[in-house]
Amino acid sequence: MEILIIGGSRFVGPYLIDILKSKHQLTIFNRGYIKTSYTGALFVKGDRNTGFNFRQKFDVVIDMCAYAKEHIQSAIEQLDFEFFVNLGTVASYKKTDQLPFTGSSPLGEWPLWGEYNKGKVECERTLENSGINYASIRPVYILGPANYCDRENFIYSRIKKGAPLKLPGDGLANVQFVFADEVARLLSIVTEQKISGAFNCAGDDSITLKGLVEEMASIVGKKAIVQTDPVHDGENFDISLFPFANEPLVCDNSRAKSIGMTFKKLAAGLKSDYANYYSKNI
Repeated sequence: MEILIIGGSRFVGPYLIDILKSKHQLTIFNRGYIKTSYTGALFVKGDRNTGFNFRQKFDVVIDMCAYAKEHIQSAIEQLDFEFFVNLGTVASYKKTDQLPFTGSSPLGEWPLWGEYNKGKVECERTLENSGINYASIRPVYILGPANYCDRENFIYSRIKKGAPLKLPGDGLANVQFVFADEVARLLSIVTEQKISGAFNCAGDDSITLKGLVEEMASIVGKKAIVQTDPVHDGENFDISLFPFANEPLVCDNSRAKSIGMTFKKLAAGLKSDYANYYSKNI
């Protein structure tokens, strides 16, 4: 297949490229700020905000970095393709106490996520109204080596230094995680099979924020100093104080598993990433 990846230069992207490059003709389109050479793929430097300039037809377009409806609109209008894959987010769901989220749960306002939520909802609705064949992959919090979000590094570094970790609220909200290589694998499955619809991308395990910190401390071999921070809870959440909000975030991943996706155990994934990356880079 002829596949165009918009973005794809960091974190999830390299895993996806490695999966697809030996079987398909890949074109990678991004600004080239991080990387300008991809083994086994054609790189085209450009900025989506100034337009796409491709004459060929693609079997699939994978959009890794659409954050506003204009991003989706321009891709649909300017590119020739059969199937579109959008890397979305569970943060596009409408806030509710009725969990778990399923692929058919309503999208809408979730004040905690602010403009990110609004933009991602607009992307999904633009796709829904477009009439094209498409899929949306909706990951929960993504973990993995060299995470550009200060997540694992934030927690591990404070555990190792003996610095306190202040959990928002009571730190007892149940949340889910997924690893970057798993997101890439689900993207590849949906791409190669051209399966339409929404897919939650979440590991089988849920855990409280307190439980997560204790698990990561166990991996380091130290005891975490855990404190609670009721001031920065809910819409007062401050990501600079802790990387995860005290907001329940549990999703049904059965549709992803029905097409062959499997997820590693959270503890096993954390241990592997710590041994292979974070223990050497903190």
